[in-house]
Amino acid sequence: MKLPNRFTINVLARDRVGIIADVSEALYGLGANLEALSQTVVWGWFTMIICAAFPEKVAAADIKKTVEEAGDFQATVLPFNGGALLPPSAGEPYVATVSGEDKPGIVRALTRCFATKGINLDDVWNEVRDGLFIVIFRITLPPHADAGDVRYELEQVAEALGMTLTMQHQDVFIATNSLSVHAPRACLQS
Repeated sequence: MKLPNRFTINVLARDRVGIIADVSEALYGLGANLEALSQTVVWGWFTMIICAAFPEKVAAADIKKTVEEAGDFQATVLPFNGGALLPPSAGEPYVATVSGEDKPGIVRALTRCFATKGINLDDVWNEVRDGLFIVIFRITLPPHADAGDVRYELEQVAEALGMTLTMQHQDVFIATNSLSVHAPRACLQS
C-alpha cells in the first residue's frame, strides 16, 4: 500500500495511562503508518510528537478531528512538505550537563552558546528541585566543531551564571552514569 501523505502530529493532554494507545488506535483507524514517535511528561502534562504516513485521501483536518475525538487531547497537525526525510546529523554525540542555583536566563544563555557554535540540540531535559537547576543537553557535535573549544566556551557561560558544567562524549556519559543491577553475592550478604 502506497502512503505518500506524511504529517507531523503534536498531541498535548493532562497525563494519564493509555494516551499513546488511544492516539495510535485513532491514527490506525485512518490507515496511518507511524514512522517516528517521541513523548514526555512535564508537570503532569503529556506531550507527544508523531511523524506518520497516511493514505492519500486523509487530510490534516481529518487527523486533528480523529485524534481530538479519541480523548481530551489538543492536536496540531502539519503536513510534511520537506520531500525526503533528513539524514541524521553528521558528527559525534555528546552530553552536556549543567547544575546550580536556579535563576532566570540559564537556558537562554546556554542555548545561545550552542546556536552561535552551529550546534543543534538533539534532546534537552531540565528540572528544578528544591532550588537546584539541572539541565541535560544531548547534542551532535558537527565535524567542524572542536569538542575542547565548545566545552571551554560552555564552561565560561556556566561559570558566569554560577553553574557547573560537564561535557562528555555520549559513550563516556552512558558508561559512567549507568547502574548495574547485578551485584556480586558477597555484597548482598551482611
